[in-house]
Amino acid sequence: MKFLPDTLHAVLAQELPESLQHQFEVILVDDGGSDDLKAWVEQQGDDRVRLVRQENAGVSAARNLGIAASTGEFVAFCDSDDMWNPNAMADLYNCFLNDPRIGLAYGFYEVVDASGASTGRIRKSALQGDVWEQFLTSNPVGASGVMVRSKVFEQVGVFAENRDRFKVDVEDWELWIRIAALWRVALTPTVVVRYRRHEGNSSTDLDSLDAAYRNMIDVVFADVDARRASLRPLAEGNVAMILAWQSLNDAQDPKRALRYLRQAAAAAPELGRTVEYWRLRTATAALRATGTSGYQFLRSAHGLKLQLMRKLDQKR
Repeated sequence: MKFLPDTLHAVLAQELPESLQHQFEVILVDDGGSDDLKAWVEQQGDDRVRLVRQENAGVSAARNLGIAASTGEFVAFCDSDDMWNPNAMADLYNCFLNDPRIGLAYGFYEVVDASGASTGRIRKSALQGDVWEQFLTSNPVGASGVMVRSKVFEQVGVFAENRDRFKVDVEDWELWIRIAALWRVALTPTVVVRYRRHEGNSSTDLDSLDAAYRNMIDVVFADVDARRASLRPLAEGNVAMILAWQSLNDAQDPKRALRYLRQAAAAAPELGRTVEYWRLRTATAALRATGTSGYQFLRSAHGLKLQLMRKLDQKR
């Protein structure tokens, strides 16, 4: 309830064309929470908002319940602490108008702090079209900044429910890849959502993430043709690179990061010649040499440099 009023207000304030306003529905999923959401929703006095409830089963089950309860041709998701920008739904919806092959549309997202103030970080992407291969190595899709045709779920399925297997999962990324295998992806080059970082965000469990990533690789490469199967070593290498970064940033564990780097180079030797690989090697060495405080200083200095460069570019 700390963030939900702002989230719902941003959802209900969407600037939609007249033709869409009467089709807009908001399904609020109560995943076994202790708040009296039923009374709160009734107080809002907006018949566009409908509450459904389940015993606590996790984020994937909650999203799947929302999909099942929806009646529209398109479904978009918004976590209860994030905020859509006013034109988010219109921008995403417009991506589908001229191409029936589009199954998923997404946009940029901005990272904000607990108070809603911008951190200066905006996640951008250029990936669109037939992007299955690119989605194997990068997930540019924020779960609160995506829209999907409802019939896509009938064809490819919904979010995998793995909470009994993985404390921290990557079920959203796996679904985007599954969709991209059969449908085209569209991008609106606009910031559609503000993603809130705060102390209540899900914690990172590297052991769980490691297992979840390996499971994702198994799932997305099941029953693919020979050409796509040949991409598996590169996908495994890139997952190892991601885990190396998370070992540094979340666990400050350079030994674990180095182990993942070795796995990456062994799976896909070409990764050992990339700039990203050597950035990781340098960051790992810095953490080993200077400790956590020195590494955080280097990260802060690098972040400040990037912010200054962005401001200079804007002035130009």
